[in-house]
This record gives sequence, structure tokens and C-alpha cells, in this order.
Amino acid sequence: MSPARAMAACVTACMTLAIPAQAAPAASRDAQIAAARAALARKDEGEAIALLERADVDFPGDPEIVRLLGSAHAFAGHYPQAIATLRRAQELAPADNDIAAALARAYLWSGDRAAAEREVAVIEQRAPGDAEAVAIRRQLLTEPSAKPSHRFGLAVAQGFSRVSFDNRPSRTWSTTTLAAYGRVAPGTVLALAAEREDRQSFTDTRIEGRIDQSFGPHIRAYAALAATPHADFREKWGVSGGVEADVTPYATLLADLRHAEYRDVSVTSFLPGARLTAARLGVSATVRMINLWDEQGTHRAGVTGRIDGTLPGGATLYAGAATYPDTEAGITRQVRSLFVGGTVPLADRVTLRAGLDYDRRRATYTRKGGSLGLQIGF
Repeated sequence: MSPARAMAACVTACMTLAIPAQAAPAASRDAQIAAARAALARKDEGEAIALLERADVDFPGDPEIVRLLGSAHAFAGHYPQAIATLRRAQELAPADNDIAAALARAYLWSGDRAAAEREVAVIEQRAPGDAEAVAIRRQLLTEPSAKPSHRFGLAVAQGFSRVSFDNRPSRTWSTTTLAAYGRVAPGTVLALAAEREDRQSFTDTRIEGRIDQSFGPHIRAYAALAATPHADFREKWGVSGGVEADVTPYATLLADLRHAEYRDVSVTSFLPGARLTAARLGVSATVRMINLWDEQGTHRAGVTGRIDGTLPGGATLYAGAATYPDTEAGITRQVRSLFVGGTVPLADRVTLRAGLDYDRRRATYTRKGGSLGLQIGF
């Protein structure tokens, strides 16, 4: 081989080594789409956006993935992002009526009725009688304002626990929960919940109001106010708030601050944490540190960890463990806890929830319990 050819071969080899091989996706295209659809079905637009952004990186130029990503932004109320994303999908597949319908809805919900009208007209020219075009046309003709319909829901759950005390006979406790929630504006959800806990000798009913707000696709926050009339073992009143911030497609920082007033004491807790998400696998792991201060300033600490997974059919599973300080009836004890559960969609708007848990409260009692509930959207 001539020196020139040898030099050329060497340069080519070096360039080949310098170009990193693209890692294969950890999950198939269909699996990633299924996980995103499941997140949308349970009204978790933020998770769906994260999953679809990852899928868009793994399978660039896929018009269905880009369409679903744009629709997820529209459901979350991120109309500029939704429209820009759906326009990109339309560039990839100009004759796709599903993309045109999604773009028309995003325009309609954003208030741009003229643009929605243009998209519907294009669909009607290509496919007269298209069901999506007919539905959007009906909205354009009958709705004076171009806002997406509000989504509301109800949730009910019943739990039972067998409690073994260290110094008295065992008892059975029960907990009944009823909650209502509704999307009142793009990115804003209000919820009201009542939880009645019957411990045979004492019964407390805790009422909580909560507002959740999204600030774009990567920042979410909440604030809540709770009260227990004539409280025996629950707090008389409490206030809490928190924020989640996606710092990368794989990592989210968490922070919660809570304050509660009991009959004789008050406690404040701060819970920083992080969530790592393997979007392609539909799995996330969350770790939080629990810091609690009483009114004398005494500090106690704990930690909790949880793993969540989404199955292709839309079912979800979770499991976790914790050791943390907890205040009950004005007394703070260290608690060790294990829990497992999940959700199963029974119909388009009905979800079954179930869970099992185990608590060991130091020098007080051991509790083994389970719960079953339904969530209905409309």
C-alpha cells in the first residue's frame, strides 16, 4: 500500500472511531406510545409530554409521535407549543387528517377560530364527512367561546386496617375518602376532599382544598389548606405547598413545605427530593428526605422512596418504603412503613385503585391495612 493510501486509511479509521454509535432505544416505538397514551388517559399531561419528548428523540421524524406530543401540549393548555409542534407534524405528513384535526382543535382551544376553520375546511375537501371534521365544525358553529370543555371527576375509596397495640387489645380502623376535582382553566385543577377516619373510640373528619397549577410543560406547583373540625388525633388545621421542576428529560426536583397545628403542639416539615424517570420504560423512582421540626425547634429526619411503573394496557403499579417522624394526637413518633398498589382502567372514564400498606409506629402500634377505590371522570 502506498504511503498516501495508508494515510487515507488511517484518517478514515480515526474518523470512524470518533463518531459515537447511537444507542438503541430502550423500548420500542409502540411501547413508548402506549405509555404516553396511558399517561394522557389518567390526565397526567406532564408525564405524557416527557414520554413523547423522549420518543421524539429516539424516533425522529415520526409524524404520529409528533402529533401526540402536540396534542399533549394542547390538553395541558400549552397552546403555542401545541400549535408549533403540530405544524411540525404537518410538515412531516401534509395529507394526514388526524394531524390536521389535532391542529384545528389546538387553534380552537387557543381562541383562533379562523385558523381552526381553515384546517377543518382542508379536511373536508380531502375527506367529506370525516367524523373529526364534523365534530369540530359543530363546535365552531355552536360554541361562542373557543375554550376546551372542563374536565371533572369524582373519587371514592374505602380502607380498613388491623391495628395491634403494644399495651392494649387490637382494633380495626376504617377510613372513607370522597374527593372531587375539576380543571377550571388551562393548567389549573381544583380539588376538594373529605377523609373520615374511624378509630372506634374517636372519629376525625379531615377536609382539604387544593389547587394545582402548571407553569409551562416543565414546572408544576400546588397549595393546599386542610381543617379537622373538633379534631382528636388529626391536625386542627394545616397548610402545605410544593413545586416540581423538570431539570432534564430524566430528572425532576421536588420540594414540599407543610405546617400543621394540633391540639397541643405545632409541627413544620420540609421534604426535598428528586424523581428519576426512564420514560422509554415507563418507570420512575422518587426519593424524598423528610425533615420535621416541633414548636421547640427539635429536628427529626427520615427518608422515603417509591417506584412507579406503567404497563402497556394503561395499568400502573407502585411500591415503596419509608422511615420518618409522624405526629399523631400531638405526639411525634418514628414510623417505618411499606406500601404497594396500583390502578387498573375499567372503562374509558373509570379507574380502579387498590393498595396495601404496613406501618410500625415506635412504642405505639403496628398497622396492616388495605384500600379499594374508584375514580370516575366526566
